[in-house]
Amino acid sequence: MRRSLVLLVALLATTSAAAAAAPVKVRLAPEVIVHGDEIVVADIADVTGNGALADRVRALRVGPAPVAGATLPVAADAVRARLSSIGVDPASVELGGPARVLVTRAHQMIRAAELIEAVRRETRARFEAAELRGEPSSLMPIARPEDLRLPTGDVRFDVRVHESSAGAATLAATVTVRVNGREHRQVVLTFQLVRMVNVIVVTRALEPRRTLSASDFRHERRAVGEVPADFMADISDPSDLEVLRPVQAGEVLTPRVIRQRIAIKRGDLVTLLLEGDGFRITTQGQANDDARRGDAVRVLNVSSKREVIGLVEGGGVVRVPYRKLGAQ
Repeated sequence: MRRSLVLLVALLATTSAAAAAAPVKVRLAPEVIVHGDEIVVADIADVTGNGALADRVRALRVGPAPVAGATLPVAADAVRARLSSIGVDPASVELGGPARVLVTRAHQMIRAAELIEAVRRETRARFEAAELRGEPSSLMPIARPEDLRLPTGDVRFDVRVHESSAGAATLAATVTVRVNGREHRQVVLTFQLVRMVNVIVVTRALEPRRTLSASDFRHERRAVGEVPADFMADISDPSDLEVLRPVQAGEVLTPRVIRQRIAIKRGDLVTLLLEGDGFRITTQGQANDDARRGDAVRVLNVSSKREVIGLVEGGGVVRVPYRKLGAQ
């Protein structure tokens, strides 16, 4: 009888301890990253347990999230106070983990170039019309905006172009930046209307004395104020040109960095050409100097052993000037 009583007391004690044991356990994390505007318990802790109470604890709002990219400490006591404020029995929830949680708001960067391009897209139609009139122009930002740090989500730009007087050299626009449909920032941009020109841009670094090839450059349209005054807009025969000094990729080509390459070297055999009214004479000659296309060069006529002066043309041809009999 005594033994049965002891067992009954032990059973009752075990049942009472089980009833006292917390059905929901909340284990705080030391550091977390959140994406929403609000911090809830499920963001900062591992909640174990089933039933309505566990679901209620998981969804419990702790406070507002920090701004995008910032970190905010959340104390365990603050979480405990929030549980008490909604009438949760402390005996029914076990709170554990560190004394505070470092909560960082996830973010994304929106570059200034994206804002500028959004305005250019909005105004593209009017500039395409100007190009049809032979007035190629573009928008150049007067002051470059700062990059934006925003919460994560789908980003959309709403652009409003401010009215300006006809022929004005400047333009202003307001860009409203929305994330998941919610407005986060408004940025006002001002632009200068600039004339665009076609230029030749080097595609790779070039060393001195390198002969140009078609793959060494490309054609681009740039603002006239951003290129040298003596920019080159076209090259007829790049194989006749060589580089004078080191040239960096992206540099605008000018006559100051290239020259005609040496087309004929001293001692080279060339074709002497003499043309006139109704006749054409060719013979072999030997160059007495180095010369570029268009230069005058002394050439020894191999047949007559006489030296003549001619102008260098392509393909190893030297044209001897022809003067009619009696011409001055």
